[in-house]
Amino acid sequence: MADGSLAGHSIHEVKDLSLPQQLYLYERTRRFKERKRINSSSERGVDTEYGSQEAPPLCEVTDGDVEERVDNPDSTVYLIFMEGSTRTRESLRNAAVYHGVKVNEFQAESSSFKKNETITDTMKMLSVYSTQRSVFVIRSALEGVCSWLRTAMSAHARRMGVPTPSFVNAGDGLFTHPIGEFVDIFSLLEHNQWDRSAVHLALVGDLAHGRTAHSKVQGLQIFKKVRVDLVAPEIFGYPVEYRDRMRANGFEVREFASVEEYLENASNVADVWYFYKPQFSKCGDLTTLRLNELRAQVSFREEWVHQLPEGVRFFQTLPRDKEYPIIPLTLDSRAINGWDTVAANAYFLDVVLLSMLFGKIGRNLAPPADEAGFNSVQESPPKLAFSSELPSFMKEVTLVEDAHHRDLERARAGGPVPIKDGCVLDHLGLGPTSSKCWEALRKVRTILGWSKQVGSEGVYTSKGNPGFYKGILTLPGFDYKRLRVEEMKMMASVAPGCTFNCVKESKVVRKYRLEVPERIYNLPNISCKNALCVSNPENRQREIVAYLERVPYYVSSVLPNCTESKYLYVCKWCRWPHVYENIWDDLRRQAVA
Repeated sequence: MADGSLAGHSIHEVKDLSLPQQLYLYERTRRFKERKRINSSSERGVDTEYGSQEAPPLCEVTDGDVEERVDNPDSTVYLIFMEGSTRTRESLRNAAVYHGVKVNEFQAESSSFKKNETITDTMKMLSVYSTQRSVFVIRSALEGVCSWLRTAMSAHARRMGVPTPSFVNAGDGLFTHPIGEFVDIFSLLEHNQWDRSAVHLALVGDLAHGRTAHSKVQGLQIFKKVRVDLVAPEIFGYPVEYRDRMRANGFEVREFASVEEYLENASNVADVWYFYKPQFSKCGDLTTLRLNELRAQVSFREEWVHQLPEGVRFFQTLPRDKEYPIIPLTLDSRAINGWDTVAANAYFLDVVLLSMLFGKIGRNLAPPADEAGFNSVQESPPKLAFSSELPSFMKEVTLVEDAHHRDLERARAGGPVPIKDGCVLDHLGLGPTSSKCWEALRKVRTILGWSKQVGSEGVYTSKGNPGFYKGILTLPGFDYKRLRVEEMKMMASVAPGCTFNCVKESKVVRKYRLEVPERIYNLPNISCKNALCVSNPENRQREIVAYLERVPYYVSSVLPNCTESKYLYVCKWCRWPHVYENIWDDLRRQAVA
């Protein structure tokens, strides 16, 4: 029987499952949980109402008669937790055991990671230890690990003749936690009696560092109408980019500085509250007085219970602080306790999710969006830039007849020397300061390997832009027709907005303006500036290249003093935003070739 459409699929963020795929996951989990609860109650001779719910299914399930259990001892689940975890790891371990597959709990503290082996090399080794499909569940302090591995490992699996492995993010750095978010959303649907029409949720506590708090931007899109109340003091405030994305998604968002303020001032409070334990270790030095103030702002007091709507449920991140619980321990035995249900739901959802990734169920789901962009970070095959079809970042400039003819004897004082044949790069680093022009000239020569090329360079005032300077590089005798797309892309990356002039018989015969590329990668001296990114050079993952993608500008908490521009560049792996100037490392640290 053919594998399901999600066999070998990787999940780095919630959105790596489409809405129909998420609905299928939740509906299958709902049925699996009901079935197991009914069986358990029947075995114990207990009457149960499981299965009597009248709510319609979340989606059509055409393979409902297919059992979830994989039952294949040649398949493997690898649990690779490079950070501490109890509940997530144990839930997944028990789910894997249910499936009858091999379960390998990789101990990072005593593994090859401690021997300076890269994550990629370790995964290549582990992926061939099973003849059938493997699923790697990874928790890491580094961000973007699963995003990178789905890029690197597909080709390796084909070469080694094994099925493409899945990589599932169980929490990376401060970024996201899709498995935890899937469990949260399933629990919200269950509380709503499977009604997706609306949800009202309060997020309380440390929203700055809560990975599932960040994932709510994507996870809550399963509901048609969403209201979110953000309850946190400024130091724990929800990052502005997530708040803005919620509003862009059509969510109604309100903000409050403390639980007490929320109860006093909100016209209506949410029927589900999600508490995030404060991570004071990430807040710098705090006095005891300040610690107590912050705890009071994000903690619920038992005396407030009567102010809550009927049927309210509290969720919270676990494990909790037994000395300073943000929800009173006296509420553990009351109906308000929803966190125990969330913890129990993790097992049922993990069973179904693993079954989907092994390809046992989900055969009639639409296959994932084409991941060709994840399979390589190389331009392939290489082709010449000056072919009949120009790449998108090259725009040909219409020339006026005889307007660009310059005889050699017409060189003016303080200007560039005209050339008979070759190429001229103009408008390099165009701007109000000359230093930017010299920097652009250095980048072009160094990164394109033209430091030994005969020619001249200089910085001049711009006639067309009074008060601005521009760099000009002339390369006499340079055969521009041999330039490849990759080289022109490098040029566009290091000097966007420059013009490339093709000169023959002292006349410009072709002229191109190079625009900002959509992607910048495989260049020396660029890096993601997120210290936690798996591609950051300080993390010594030698195989991973910096890869930046152009996106429309947005306000970000990691760029607090950023001046608004047309674009930002985000890291393909960890999604950290950069302004264009900040993706470059200091070229002066590297010797010129």
